[in-house]
Amino acid sequence: MMGEWALVLFTVLSQMAAGAFVSLWVLDTVKGNMKEATGTFVSQGVVLAMGLGLLASLGHLGHPLEAYRASAHFGTSWLSREVVLFGLFFFLSVVYYWQWRTGGARHLVGISGSIVALMAVPTSGMVYVLAAIPAWNNFGPVLFFLLTAVTLGPLYAAVLLTIKQYSLGKSLFQFVIAALFCSFMSFALYLSLLISAGDVTALTGWNTMLSITFWLRLFIGWIAPLGILGYVLAQQQWHISRYMILAFALVLIGELLGRELFYGSAVALTMFGL
Repeated sequence: MMGEWALVLFTVLSQMAAGAFVSLWVLDTVKGNMKEATGTFVSQGVVLAMGLGLLASLGHLGHPLEAYRASAHFGTSWLSREVVLFGLFFFLSVVYYWQWRTGGARHLVGISGSIVALMAVPTSGMVYVLAAIPAWNNFGPVLFFLLTAVTLGPLYAAVLLTIKQYSLGKSLFQFVIAALFCSFMSFALYLSLLISAGDVTALTGWNTMLSITFWLRLFIGWIAPLGILGYVLAQQQWHISRYMILAFALVLIGELLGRELFYGSAVALTMFGL
């Protein structure tokens, strides 16, 4: 159980950090009016999230001090690629933070970090595309990991920005609403495909739907934040920070529940000797 939650925290936090990094870089590049103190604060938050994710990942290892060995097979192993890319992303995040803090040239580091982040997230998903687990041996892991980065990352960046009283426009709300809707529809399609597949895969789909975690994930991670953000957009109240903070908290809880459901779906099959 501890190892499972170590993976839950690592994957969610690392994807959140990747999405937040790209969001910060895009805002800095497109708008170009962000104060250095604000960028420093947000980039520091990215480093903190990624650092906590890497620290949590050690809980999955029997010998944490030998974690470096996981990077030894970059050419043949998706796990090695995940370790190397997220390690590189963490390094670039620290450099990006330092460039913000010191006022140094950060454009190249921002581009490099964004590219590595966009490579690391799908690589992490590919670790779980396994023939031995039919429910994972499809587009699901990569797609859902990317959607976590696309939904949770911008929300995390937005919360940090609102703390520094940075003015957020409606475009960010529109983007997150679209991303959350795509996440919900993708999962609905994925679940329907599992159930219609038959045999072990269908059992995974039914186990998922019958789980209380699934219904909590549905209401907390999708319906509630979509309702809040939709209200904010309709009322044009995106300047009120509490809405963004509440939406972020709900989506974060929803993603943690969803990831626990993801890992639990594989564990549940062993109960039936499959």
